[in-house]
Amino acid sequence: MSIAIVGDGWWNSASEANSVEYETLPPPVGTAAEPRNPYSANAHERTAAGKKWDTLLSPNRPDAIIDNGAAGLAFVPDPSDPDSVKLFHERIGAPLLSHFIDPVVTVFQSLPFAPAWQCLQSDTWHKFVWDKPQTEELRAFGVPLVHYLPMAAVDRPYDTTPLEEDDAQFAVSFVGGQNTSYFYPQRSVETKLLLPGAIAMAVRSGMPDVSFFDIYFDLYKIAERPTPDEPLDSRINKILTYFNNKLFYNASQCINQRDRFAIFLNRKLGETFALVGENWDKAYGLACHPPFATSEEYLNHFRKTAVNLNFVNGNSDTGLNMRHFEITAAGGFMLCHHQDEIDDFFEVGEECDTFRTEQELLEKIRLYLEHPKRRIEMARAGQAKTLSKHLYSHRLQDMMRVISSDATPSDDVNAPEHAATV
Repeated sequence: MSIAIVGDGWWNSASEANSVEYETLPPPVGTAAEPRNPYSANAHERTAAGKKWDTLLSPNRPDAIIDNGAAGLAFVPDPSDPDSVKLFHERIGAPLLSHFIDPVVTVFQSLPFAPAWQCLQSDTWHKFVWDKPQTEELRAFGVPLVHYLPMAAVDRPYDTTPLEEDDAQFAVSFVGGQNTSYFYPQRSVETKLLLPGAIAMAVRSGMPDVSFFDIYFDLYKIAERPTPDEPLDSRINKILTYFNNKLFYNASQCINQRDRFAIFLNRKLGETFALVGENWDKAYGLACHPPFATSEEYLNHFRKTAVNLNFVNGNSDTGLNMRHFEITAAGGFMLCHHQDEIDDFFEVGEECDTFRTEQELLEKIRLYLEHPKRRIEMARAGQAKTLSKHLYSHRLQDMMRVISSDATPSDDVNAPEHAATV
């Protein structure tokens, strides 16, 4: 099998690890020297990319195109109608495989929602989503070929030397940016847009297994579900309204799953707690270190920190972020906010540990600082698990298994082998 990979990222090294032949396509926006957020690609830039890719891949067409976050969505002029375009992957007859590690409304920042949503209806576009509730959300909205696929660690050489107690230069740290401006000073939002999110957060505090989708459409009936037989404009407007109403919920999730703990530890532990990332000073006046300049510095930090904390941002209800796998792949000890899906990937208490409240967080920090041998044993076990099961080369195998199956566009394909079943 041969594949085309959009951009130069982890699918390249994953392909090499699997001995898969691939060609790299330039992203729709930016260059290696001057990268840009691929989510910012507009229709004009995606059309220019489609024309360029058509030339680069002719006459050797790939068996599939792989991207992150729909960067491979591109257009080419329709030969039969100069005023129309076709989807590039449909034009060349190759399935498009996109791994969504952010919500679909985030990745189409410069495309109008209606055409972006219509593009998602392509029955040769496989959408792999990292979070179970968002997987089910897209399926319920009628998007075809939606599969659950978690994040992973990049295929690369990792230091597997056992940690020593003296290696720890930092006691406790969190690496990650402050991701929402929703609560910044002077931010003004219509009250009616706050209510659905506020209701959902209140309901989930007592019933955490209930999703925002279920609360919005079924439990509180805030709106009627879109149906396949209603006019397209009406259906798309309902879906867009749903996502707009979900913004406050996502922002509140940022507070619930990430920001509150950074604020708490900054005030409780002071200089014992190292906060690495952008915008913490801007949002809350917290002292923070800038992001690491290189991947080597980033990964080495996890090995030099006694207790690596991991707080998930507001875009995920139950799924794991990439840092779950990066910390453990690097060989660091991880203590993370409990996400429902973590038991599908790690033995909690053996390969990492979790917490749910501020009190439990402090208790476990103290526990692992006082018992370095235990945390070092767990870090080693966590590293062995990630390197054997949770690299992007493993996820690529899962993706290839899905598209090589006999599934039709209407089939509900089971979760890939390395992932938990939805």
